[in-house]
Amino acid sequence: MTAIIGRAVLVVLLALGGIGRASAADASRLVVIGGSLTEIVFALGKGGSVIGVDQTSVWPPEVKALPQVGYYKKVSAEGVLSLAPTLVMAYRDAEPASALRQLEQAGIPVVLFERSPPMRALQDNIGAVGRLLGTEREAEALRRSLDDQIAAVGGMVAGIKKKPRVLFVLNYDPSQTVVAGTDTIAGQLIEMAGGINAADGITGFKPLNGEMVTAAAPDLVLTVEERWEGIGGAAGMIRLPGMSATPAGRSGRFAPMPGPLMLGLGPRLGEALRRLSVLFHGEGVALHGR
Repeated sequence: MTAIIGRAVLVVLLALGGIGRASAADASRLVVIGGSLTEIVFALGKGGSVIGVDQTSVWPPEVKALPQVGYYKKVSAEGVLSLAPTLVMAYRDAEPASALRQLEQAGIPVVLFERSPPMRALQDNIGAVGRLLGTEREAEALRRSLDDQIAAVGGMVAGIKKKPRVLFVLNYDPSQTVVAGTDTIAGQLIEMAGGINAADGITGFKPLNGEMVTAAAPDLVLTVEERWEGIGGAAGMIRLPGMSATPAGRSGRFAPMPGPLMLGLGPRLGEALRRLSVLFHGEGVALHGR
């Protein structure tokens, strides 16, 4: 069955009768599959109810001590069941579907959340989690705080005329580089922080060959912090196909950002925007709005 919780978020309850149990919030033993959903639960003061998470759940630090039930694209139904949860929360794109069906058959309520459109989904997911966990007041306060943070960064960068072209690199190999185009969280963050997404001609995450990377002409290249050392830092980034011929390659402007901040829909979105705005425009952005 499906139900609308919050303003537009689509919540799918895979357990028969799950809407009643989830709304009544038997969230005493939560398994959360999705890093930003985990962050929301903790931000609403319910982290003590979380008994298991997926591998993308890395914040706040205390989640590292929790049992893991696999990567969100390779959820282990057996791992979830072994924890005897009263409620499972996950994003709609969690896989495999067979694992979710197995949880359904075991009578465990499973609530799925949307990821897009990103900013609206974030606000709606906060409201939905608040209703499920009985923390509506905290959820509304968190939503207002996020609105204020987003507006503050928007005000800082509103008057900036010279916007850098920014390329967000997710993955790379010797032949191609996977970057964030439109309809991605990373792409939207770049624009909200006063930059121009250098890959705005593509949708979603797509691979670019060396010629396409050069043509994108980024002034700055971002990548996930967790892979920064693996590629060899800035020296490794410049060796990516086509990168040395870009403005970023010639100036050596490469920067790592924490993956959960750039790829998640969590309550630290304001922090991500502030860090990006300073990276794009310098520390003086808040004072001068260049």
